Amino acid sequence: MKKLLIITDSLGLPRNTPEFVNYEETWVHKLKDFFNVYYVCLGGATIKDLYQQIEYSKMFNADFVVIQSGIVDCAPRALTKFENELFNKFWITRTFLDYWLNGKKLKYLRQKRNVSYTKIKVFEYYINEIKKAFEDKLFWIEILNSGIEYEKKLPGIIKNVEKYNSIIKNIILFKNQGYHRSQLYNIFFTSYLVSVK
Repeated sequence: MKKLLIITDSLGLPRNTPEFVNYEETWVHKLKDFFNVYYVCLGGATIKDLYQQIEYSKMFNADFVVIQSGIVDCAPRALTKFENELFNKFWITRTFLDYWLNGKKLKYLRQKRNVSYTKIKVFEYYINEIKKAFEDKLFWIEILNSGIEYEKKLPGIIKNVEKYNSIIKNIILFKNQGYHRSQLYNIFFTSYLVSVK
């Protein structure tokens, strides 16, 4: 069997929220029927976090590499990653933020600041670097459409997902380059669709 390396954020992991998904229900596990699957899943990881593990990831010598990343990078935030880490270092600022930054205030600040953890140009840079590392072995899953309910919680998420997905599409060409690529896509998407039912 061919070796498949999956690199993803928490979307490849089992979880309790927002819905319960056990390991056997993850799309990562569903692909084990078709490949020898190796995976690197980091909950809350940005594309930079995943890229920082790239030298380790290359050592798997996989035949195919599938990456699912971007929602953490593009989600509208009230604070930058640096601000969030800084404020959470100290008890007093963490307590203040927990008290002050909630509900409508949090939603308002997200809308007003329009901040995300990864600027679009930085996102583009890391996709290019990852593409160089894996070349034609690389497949990339677009950021899933988050829907209207998620938009209510995170105003601007749909627009951000579209912008970041356009970068993914422009850099990672999804054209079939021979039989093995189209066969992989058929297996992958069939398996993925089974896992989201």
